[in-house]
Amino acid sequence: MNPIDIPAIEAQARRLRAAEIQRINGLFAERTRLVAKLAVRSVAAGAVAVSEALRPMFSWSPRPDTRSSAISIEPLLDRMNHAARALFSWNPQVR
Repeated sequence: MNPIDIPAIEAQARRLRAAEIQRINGLFAERTRLVAKLAVRSVAAGAVAVSEALRPMFSWSPRPDTRSSAISIEPLLDRMNHAARALFSWNPQVR
């Protein structure tokens, strides 16, 4: 019968335990990093949504809008006038 080497068994158990603790710490660090990254992206997306919701409240200007997005009805009225003249004219001219 072979003698049982208790100190060698205890040393191997300590090594295995240390390796398992390192593995668990690595998993915890990886998952913590992932959750933090997702939280930061969610907070950033929320901040963008809030800023877009608040932007109209603080961007009012008493000056008339001179941007190209301003709607002008004059071209529409001109086209309607030309269409009406073409419909009701005895001698419609090509424009």
